[in-house]
Amino acid sequence: MGTSTVPAGTVTIPSGTALGRFTDSDTPVMHGSMPYAPNLVAEVNDSTSPCLLVDDHVHTPAAPPVMTDTGCLNVGVLGLTLPNGRQLLSDVSFTARHGSLTAIIGPSGAGKSTLAKLVGGAITPTTGHVSFDGCDVHAEYASLRHRIGLVPQDDVVHHQLTVEAALRYAAELRLPDATKDERSAAVRRVLDELDLTGHAHTRVDKLSGGQRKRASVAMELLTGGYLLILDEPTTGLDPALDRQVMTMLRRLADAGRIVLVVTHSLTHLDTCDQVVFLTPGGKIAYCGPPSDIGSVMGTTDWADLFTRVGADPDAANRAFRTRAGTHVATAPPARPRVRSSPGVVPRQLLQQVSTVARRQIRLVVADRGYFAFLALLPFILAALTLVVPGNAGLGMANPRGDDPNEPAKIITLLNISAVFMGTALTIRDLVGERTIFRREHAAGLSASGYLCAKMVVYCLTAAAQTAVLTAIVVIGKGAPTRGAAAVGNPIVELYLTLALTAAIAALTGLAMSATAKSQDQILPMLVVATMLSIVFSGGLIPVSGRILLDQVSWMIPARWGFAASAATADLRAIAPLMPQQEALWSHHLDQWFVNMTVLIAFGAFLAGYIRWRIRLNAASR
Repeated sequence: MGTSTVPAGTVTIPSGTALGRFTDSDTPVMHGSMPYAPNLVAEVNDSTSPCLLVDDHVHTPAAPPVMTDTGCLNVGVLGLTLPNGRQLLSDVSFTARHGSLTAIIGPSGAGKSTLAKLVGGAITPTTGHVSFDGCDVHAEYASLRHRIGLVPQDDVVHHQLTVEAALRYAAELRLPDATKDERSAAVRRVLDELDLTGHAHTRVDKLSGGQRKRASVAMELLTGGYLLILDEPTTGLDPALDRQVMTMLRRLADAGRIVLVVTHSLTHLDTCDQVVFLTPGGKIAYCGPPSDIGSVMGTTDWADLFTRVGADPDAANRAFRTRAGTHVATAPPARPRVRSSPGVVPRQLLQQVSTVARRQIRLVVADRGYFAFLALLPFILAALTLVVPGNAGLGMANPRGDDPNEPAKIITLLNISAVFMGTALTIRDLVGERTIFRREHAAGLSASGYLCAKMVVYCLTAAAQTAVLTAIVVIGKGAPTRGAAAVGNPIVELYLTLALTAAIAALTGLAMSATAKSQDQILPMLVVATMLSIVFSGGLIPVSGRILLDQVSWMIPARWGFAASAATADLRAIAPLMPQQEALWSHHLDQWFVNMTVLIAFGAFLAGYIRWRIRLNAASR
């Protein structure tokens, strides 16, 4: 290709032309061919890269990244200090242009991952700024988030889904205004670009480590991201997969993107254009091409370099500043970030609820072992309830019979079963996909939409399980014989009390899952929640009128669920040996509604807590 002088002003780039970066010599510097839409118009200044002004398909999600006015990422004297005074990063500055691959390396504790999150806008710096194509990343994050892809260390793809299904749901969430055909085109584009087309219908948990990392990258490329940041993408991979990942990143950069990668692997740094070497304490020891490290730092032995930098990080930083001819600048405070994203309009909120709900159903069904457990659980619990001796069922028990408390035992087992089913259904959910939600929330998923979808799916599932449980017990033991207190049919009324109890238990499980720090805390929480429900429900151990026990029981949803079921069955009348002073069990319309209303109030409180907690977890990066 010949060279020619390109004057400042506006030029038209014909269809099929590869877009490159222009230098002072007026020679296009190519970073790979990019098939842009026809009639791209670019503005060329005397000393800057071309800027796309007009693109016939600028609103098409499948459009690849293009160059803009400044054409680069600028990180200026970036610093982060914790409230306790600990400094994680100090005066970090570097520039990365479109078509470049930058590696961020350094000893453990150097702040590499922190720097990646700061550059990607996930957290706000104490001092300094990050600008991307002329826009402040933190002050204008809401408008930039679809142009920035941040791939954390953990996978951000549900392992139970196929690659194509995961990308399709992600496209619905991240491209809400695109048509179905446009979203499908975006999915096909990223599958092809990352060589995943042959694995499109493979479950993510069946992929190799490198393929799973590519699937995570594909999620970030759906919106045609310009800036791609990866945190330790090669951790745990063998040397061959390590090379595949770095080669993939080189190819993504050559397509015109700015790619930053945090890595401990130093074998393939030669594929990078630039290396940012951080010291412990988050200062720069070297910034430049990887080929110059030996001549600048005095050795290419990484073990020696890491030892030297780790032993005296301040000296390493001073040497870097001396070489660069810079002095320690006073970093301005970071511009405050507008944390709130643009409000999600009702239509988009409903679309998000629909997408997450459909995905959640597919996740439950796809986990075959878990799905089988959920399907069998109501049958098992119903069979255990049928073991209760006696023939009275939920009718009048003989106080002189073999088991005068048969109705109370049945209602107790029904309610504890409802509590256990609801809690077990949800307790592992939020903590298990916390990393995924953090990324989706940053990309625009509403916490309210996410939670509403979960609540709908799990409450309906709990209601279905409860229907099976109630039907089996009523068939095996008989229906309540004292008539309904509120809705006319005692069987329907009993089912409503159990279904609401199970739904509130499902919300309790979500609340515990949102609170848990790790999966290891789930089982103890489930045991404690079940035991509290057994003790304080009032069916097994009398709590009414007992100091402290009575007051504590008011804060346990199972207490009110049991009371509603007892009111429906008129437990005080059919089980004469049960405490007769228990007012919550009165077979009256008013008391039944009070019990059910308190349960609903518990649900509203739990929903508010869960929403607050998942937003807090999303902000705690």
